Amino acid sequence: MRWFISIRYLLAHMRQSLVCVAGVTISVMMFIVMDAMMQGFTDKFIIETVESSGHITVHDEPRETRTRILEQAYRDPNAVLVVEGVKPRDQVKKIKNPTGLVATIRRMPGIAAAAPQVTGDAIATYGTKTINLSMYGVDPDQITAVTTIGDQMISGDFKRLKTAADGVILGRGVSDVLGAHLGDNITLASSTGGRAVCKVVGIFQTGVTPVDYSRGYMLLQNAQTLLDKKNIVNEIVIRTDDYTKARDLAGQIESICGYKTESWQEANENFLKIFRIQTIITYFITGALLVVAAFGVLNILIMAVLERVNDIAILKSFGFSRNDITQIYVLQGLVIGLIGSAIGLGIGKLAVEGLRRLPIQMEGLVKVEGLLMSEHASQYIQAFIGAMLVTLLASVYPARRAAKYDPVEVIRGAH
Repeated sequence: MRWFISIRYLLAHMRQSLVCVAGVTISVMMFIVMDAMMQGFTDKFIIETVESSGHITVHDEPRETRTRILEQAYRDPNAVLVVEGVKPRDQVKKIKNPTGLVATIRRMPGIAAAAPQVTGDAIATYGTKTINLSMYGVDPDQITAVTTIGDQMISGDFKRLKTAADGVILGRGVSDVLGAHLGDNITLASSTGGRAVCKVVGIFQTGVTPVDYSRGYMLLQNAQTLLDKKNIVNEIVIRTDDYTKARDLAGQIESICGYKTESWQEANENFLKIFRIQTIITYFITGALLVVAAFGVLNILIMAVLERVNDIAILKSFGFSRNDITQIYVLQGLVIGLIGSAIGLGIGKLAVEGLRRLPIQMEGLVKVEGLLMSEHASQYIQAFIGAMLVTLLASVYPARRAAKYDPVEVIRGAH
């Protein structure tokens, strides 16, 4: 009976009910679309960056500088120890026994692969064009097991580094700036005086602009010669079974090797902070839309209560209790929420699919050929729960107000 009366009241105010449903529908749709868009951008950056650069990187330096001599003299762990006037020492930074360390890391649970590499800065020149880039010296077989760089080639083959004399692979952005293409010879020079003429044997594109416009790959031995780091390995790149667990595994590896070990989360902390702020803004805007829709439901139900004071009195005179009256109006809010949420979820799904197919080219932090839309079941669940929650809360006040009317006073005209 309560359901019947609730539906009857809603149908009696069809226009107002449709406005309420439309408000909830638009709010749910916007929540899904905005969340899918923001999450798509975040997923694109994280996945492409993580997969092309490795989940964990071991560097050739300790986590922090320690003053061991003073630590022996002052045992207090809370003491602040500073040595002034220390002259810098010319030390060759490298990872000691990289082969043994790589073998140890590979045996650890949760580690899928590990590869040594040497990195350094270089200047690439082709004709009159020059560009600064980070040069990576790698073993093609090992690095392709750790990263997806071998699958991101748009020209050439990554394995050609093994067969081509003085071969180099460039990011698409580096190639575009230089104007160098497959088969062209470019000149590489390092800050230590190393110089080499290399043939472009491949061009890759990760979709992450900072990577594509700043990175090049050479064979490990050739890069060591160019960078004046003969027989030196200054980084170890690691791939885990689950990239979400990289931070914990990085801590374990650092405790074993003593070198600074960065997970992808730590290396990209600044970008991740931006994404968190972006998510907060998204939830704030979509939450505000839901609140506006809730006020629409509140106003419509209050008007419905005021217009049906006599009906409420009659229902009470027939034996309906306060709880029965309350439930009638709460059920109206529930129906509005259910219908609006269901339609909003459907339209949101269609909108995501439509926006995903728009041929929009963008290049900023990432390069994409269309709008990035990432869908997860949690997005639809959150939108549904949020819409139902605000509509139910909006219906509580009108329902309680309706339940308070005294049928005797209403009949006497005291209302």
